[in-house]
Amino acid sequence: MSRFAPRLPARLAPLWTARSGREKGLLVLALVGVLAYAGHATLSSLPAGGEPFAAARPAPNLQRLPPITPVDAATWRSAAVEQGLALTRIEVTARGVTTHGEAPSPEAFSDFARWAAQHGWWAVAWQLERREGQSLALVAHWRSQLERPGPEAGSEPGAGSGSAPLDTTVTAMESR
Repeated sequence: MSRFAPRLPARLAPLWTARSGREKGLLVLALVGVLAYAGHATLSSLPAGGEPFAAARPAPNLQRLPPITPVDAATWRSAAVEQGLALTRIEVTARGVTTHGEAPSPEAFSDFARWAAQHGWWAVAWQLERREGQSLALVAHWRSQLERPGPEAGSEPGAGSGSAPLDTTVTAMESR
């Protein structure tokens, strides 16, 4: 009998005993190799030294995000015109940009939102309301960050340790 006698379930014991000593050795080596590779893969994904786990490796999609371009009302207004929107008011605050205007269709707003996203701005709340004619009244709030600072954060953007997910509310109403 061999020195290495693993305890196997009743269904596997006959299969193990039917193997030659060489086959058993190769199977054990393969198992050790698989476990070593799994351990290496696990350990290499852990953060180094004092680095926090969340900052160990940024997600590949975050590395592909477009750079944030500064807010310029004239640029936004001309891009809106190219997409078929008529912006009547652009409000720039510390919390983002709010646009008011009219859209001929939801697709035009979608095209404008795609343009804004390519410039690092995301529509986090918007409202499209059908008017008596064919146009849609539009109000949209845009942010250039994926998360906003929590209430305990300081005055600097990104200051503080807490953050809350964005409120991504959408309202579409039709008035008659």
